[in-house]
Amino acid sequence: MKRFFAFSILFSAFFCLIQAQDKPANPKALELFIEAKTFELKDNYLAAISKYNDALRIEKSPGIYYALSKLYSNVTQHQKALEYVLEAVKLSPANILYKEHLSDVYIILGDYNNALKYLKEVIQKNPDDINLLYNIGRMYEALKQPSEAIKYYENITENYQYDETVLLRMADIYESYNDYANTAATVEKLLLLNPTDINLKYSAAAAYVKIPDYDNAIRIYEEILSTNPNNRDVQTEVIKLYFRQHRNSEAFEKYSKMINRDSVDFMTKMDVAIAFFQASSEDKEALSVSKSILQTLQTAYPNEWMPEYYLAYIDSKENREMSEQKFNELLARVDTSAELYVQVGFYYYEKNKFQPAVDIFKKGAQKFPSDFRLNYLTGNTYYRLSQNREALPYLEKAVEISPSDLNALSNLGLVYDDLKMNVECDRLYRQALSYHPENILLLNNYAYHLAENNERLKEALEMSKKTIDKEPNNASYLDTYGWILYKLKDYKNAAVYIEKAIKQGKNATLLDHLGDIYEADGEIVKALKQWNEALQLEPENELVKKKIEKYK
Repeated sequence: MKRFFAFSILFSAFFCLIQAQDKPANPKALELFIEAKTFELKDNYLAAISKYNDALRIEKSPGIYYALSKLYSNVTQHQKALEYVLEAVKLSPANILYKEHLSDVYIILGDYNNALKYLKEVIQKNPDDINLLYNIGRMYEALKQPSEAIKYYENITENYQYDETVLLRMADIYESYNDYANTAATVEKLLLLNPTDINLKYSAAAAYVKIPDYDNAIRIYEEILSTNPNNRDVQTEVIKLYFRQHRNSEAFEKYSKMINRDSVDFMTKMDVAIAFFQASSEDKEALSVSKSILQTLQTAYPNEWMPEYYLAYIDSKENREMSEQKFNELLARVDTSAELYVQVGFYYYEKNKFQPAVDIFKKGAQKFPSDFRLNYLTGNTYYRLSQNREALPYLEKAVEISPSDLNALSNLGLVYDDLKMNVECDRLYRQALSYHPENILLLNNYAYHLAENNERLKEALEMSKKTIDKEPNNASYLDTYGWILYKLKDYKNAAVYIEKAIKQGKNATLLDHLGDIYEADGEIVKALKQWNEALQLEPENELVKKKIEKYK
């Protein structure tokens, strides 16, 4: 009984397979066809192909062509599969099964236009086949026609069922069109299928923000917070949306809860405004939020300068001259805040307008002589203007106020070096390295200073070695190390390191140094070549000109 039952199932399956396609009329061809089908059911594809071809030589039956095409697809011979299924369709043009397989073969071969052609013929016979509707949509997407694809996806969604894959495709297309209302609606349908999916909730909220539909965005974010109340990112987004709706008191209340405070003072509110202001480089909408907060604070706190300053800074992107006038008026009116001098001066500094920047920093340093920032910024800006004498007292004052500050120490060392104040320079670098013994910038600058003055060259070489050990491709550090070797008369190795530096990027100083090394080693032709190249980069370099003239 068991064997009979198994045979019955096999026979039924076999019968269905044959019924699904046009079987041969010739008895011998049919016999071979059945043998081939038997081999096929046993996954013996090569034997099946052989028998089908035997049958085909007797009768050109569409069913045999179709069967062979399916087998060639199974063994990944897709071009042959195409040839045979085209014959099947030619002989039996009304057979939907053949056309569906033909479209599958075209898809595999990347011929989406022909695949779509036959899929549309198939769908006419099976208009309710969801898989066919979806496949047609995918073909339109592959052909870069998303507006056609969306029609088929909408048909599935509106008339048949919510399918996650289909809805995801729809959401992507709507978003690509900036159709955020439909994007949000589609993601909401996805949430019906996956109500706890946090990423879908983020997507829905983001789409609502872009519409903009802030109420629904807040609703979604609040749902997220109901299960994760300490999510700072979501809390921040909710606060941002309250500000966009001009619900400032609610926004500040939310913020106070977020930072566990019963109330929010002025500086805390300013922190919110500044945070949104700083985020505006990546989030353009954050700037409008910041401006709204600042306008509110300016009205509520008329004696505070910070809202007015940041509003002028924001407005400078549209009207720079008007904003700079506001900065000057603000400084004339409010002269009791060192921070204001720092902020206004830095506004000019970051725009490379060093003269107005140093004027403001200097006024601030004179008014607040014990303020480290104003002294450092004044000295640093004078240094950027190549006015080292003017920079000197301010950088010395900054180091006096903060003896371990790396930036102040580094800049003062460079100024001492440029002014040939060797005793002070040596003392300064020793002080700096006592605080920062492994800082490679200090080590490099001090080593180069010693080399230029032919002092303690072996000590300088040890310091310089530490820098190239840490940054072996840094051209400045390689140059220093090579230059010290030159001073030590190790010309061969000196040239090796300067050449390495030049490979990182040529400049006139490196070429001049290499020329000096070649000259010292007796290779005058090579030295002249380097100096001439240096002069091309810096035509006004009188020192290099003299070196070349010496050999004319």
